[in-house]
Amino acid sequence: MRKLNAFTLLFSSLLMLLLCNPSNAQQHNLQAIFNQLKPPTNTGPSFNSLPTNTQNQVHLNSLLQLQENSKTLSIHIPKKPSSTTDTIYVGISPNDTLIITGNYTHTGPIVVLLNGVLIIKKATMTNLGDLIALNNGKIVIDSSTVSFPQSYFYQRSLLLVNKATATIRNTTLSYGGFSHNCSVYDTAVLTLTNVTQPDWMTTGMGVRATININGTNQVGEIIIADNVNLNIKNATNCLLWHQIPDTAVVNWSFGKRDTAYGYQFNKTKAGIKGVEYSVTADSVYGVMWALMPSSGSTINISNSKIRSIGLWFDKPKDSVIVSGITDNATYSSFTTPLSDRVLTFSNCTVQTWSFYVFHKSIINVTGCIAGEIGTEDSSKMYGNNYLVDGSGGYHWTSGTSNITSANATVNSYVRSEKSGFFIFGYGTIGGSGLAEAIDNALLIVVQSLVPADPTAINGGAAWFDNINQTGNLFADSIAPINGSAWIHRGPTSNWMYFKNWQLFYRPVSATTWIPITNIDTNEVSNSLLTNWNTHGLNSGVYDLDLRITDTWGNSVDAIKQITLLPLILGVNEVTDLPEFSIYPNPAKQSVTVSFTATQSEKVQIELTDISGRQVFINSNFISIAGKNTTHLNTSQLPVGTYICRITTTEGSVQQLLEVQK
Repeated sequence: MRKLNAFTLLFSSLLMLLLCNPSNAQQHNLQAIFNQLKPPTNTGPSFNSLPTNTQNQVHLNSLLQLQENSKTLSIHIPKKPSSTTDTIYVGISPNDTLIITGNYTHTGPIVVLLNGVLIIKKATMTNLGDLIALNNGKIVIDSSTVSFPQSYFYQRSLLLVNKATATIRNTTLSYGGFSHNCSVYDTAVLTLTNVTQPDWMTTGMGVRATININGTNQVGEIIIADNVNLNIKNATNCLLWHQIPDTAVVNWSFGKRDTAYGYQFNKTKAGIKGVEYSVTADSVYGVMWALMPSSGSTINISNSKIRSIGLWFDKPKDSVIVSGITDNATYSSFTTPLSDRVLTFSNCTVQTWSFYVFHKSIINVTGCIAGEIGTEDSSKMYGNNYLVDGSGGYHWTSGTSNITSANATVNSYVRSEKSGFFIFGYGTIGGSGLAEAIDNALLIVVQSLVPADPTAINGGAAWFDNINQTGNLFADSIAPINGSAWIHRGPTSNWMYFKNWQLFYRPVSATTWIPITNIDTNEVSNSLLTNWNTHGLNSGVYDLDLRITDTWGNSVDAIKQITLLPLILGVNEVTDLPEFSIYPNPAKQSVTVSFTATQSEKVQIELTDISGRQVFINSNFISIAGKNTTHLNTSQLPVGTYICRITTTEGSVQQLLEVQK
């Protein structure tokens, strides 16, 4: 579940406004943030081996909406639709009604406003855009199938604001297999009756909004805050987020069941003070109970099975240390170690913890296992040595907030959104996660293991500063260094451009960096950076530094520690040792590599051309004690001379290979 500021979202979605360009102040402040990122010291626990539980995963990543900053909306309405967009406006003219039946496809948002009425009846409709109602706009969808195809999760939204209503009955709503947003605010009303939702919906509601649901296969998650009314009947798959305000005092038991008959939560109930909303649930199955405690709240939960706890850090200029909180916890008696609130558990289990940082609050996270972590507004997070296991969503920054992360493992997406700024350094992205910069955001990925290159979407920009060379090389040789050094921009980005990169080294005990290469203005993507001449260097431990510089004058350093081993065989020598052979030689379609190993271990098999450019590498071949063989496809290699190298813990041997056609 991801927090978005409702009003920023509405302005940007409804009016199609471009986000602000990166400011000069941002340009000058980036370097200070870059300098905070340091390589890990390899102390503390390794999260790669810690147990996690991502079964029954809930995608909580979308919509937390705060209303504190404003209780009313003042929205500019254009006098007529823009000729440069595919937006449909219903309601600009008096008594405007649009009726859609049959098969219909539209590209772009649909906005219903000013007493306009949109009726979708007995239709099969596909819409590539948001569906929005505001200022008394009315949407009726009846006996239809409405699809909102998405390229990524939470790309499309259903937004209701300021006395708008949406009545949806006997209908299927499909979002292309991705999670999606729903926002109901400012006295808006959403009514779902016998609605099928194949995809997970994250709904934020506030400012006197009402949601009535009677009959659905999947409610999704609902963030309940402010003074709203939520009524659910005859439904399944429901995650109820109870937001607890800063002054509230709650003593409550959700119980350990996942079915709700006659459930009520409001200020008339014993043990609830300072909560203004009302929740009722009857004949609701597959219920998951969740809490969102604010800074300053006082909460005691007993005898309960909690699916998720999303800690809100929402006090401007607060700085809170978050340490030692882990998913899949059982608490007989536990007080959460946080300085800004009182949160205790008696005879409870908590499957997923998540952290959400708002306003100008700051958190420092270390030694935690969380389902999701995100920042919003102008908040900050500094993190080291933690795990986001993906059981609550993903790891994100949005608004104008920023995250500096080191030595983290994320089994989900790492994403920078809106005008967010995310540095992900010395970490690992696992599972099905990806690294993305979307909207107008910036994402810096430094010396991290990622399943695919970071991606820049729309106005985003993504850096990749990465040395992916193995940890062991050889002294007195020509050692290939591989990696990535680039900056990619989305098609509408106003961020910096790539300028250059340079590679340095130093003995691990030294303080002065020595250039390996000259400054290079060509981007490199998962390829050879240079051949490092290590002749004259002693064997031992060294640091490599790959420094990228952008056109704004900022620089980012990716530092990787490597070991130079004593050389067994020089790179420029050719051997016909009986334990290492390649045949046929010359080769055409394929070649068989045979070698003898003294033990079972991971072996690197590599082909380079005579200039040192790597054309093939397998760093995960597991040898057996004795004779080993493997086959390499040479059919796509140009005619020429290549070096075939086998590297083990005992050293490296190589031979020349001729490729012919």
